[in-house]
Amino acid sequence: MRMFFRRLWRYLFPHYVLHVTHRNDKKVICVKKFTKKTPKRIAGVTTDGAEFEIVSVEPMDYYIEERRDDLYQ
Repeated sequence: MRMFFRRLWRYLFPHYVLHVTHRNDKKVICVKKFTKKTPKRIAGVTTDGAEFEIVSVEPMDYYIEERRDDLYQ
């Protein structure tokens, strides 16, 4: 029963980890919500509530993974 509520909570309030290479600098950002995802612009809200935006002239390499480590305890 506990697992059901954890999965429901994670479904309603997802968390993501963004791995991006921007100007030869690797960044890892914990994201609560994305507002824009294109190859040249990524914007959203972090888990702390701060807004961020990464803009590049040429396409960036990025990878988004959903944080689910608390579901497997």
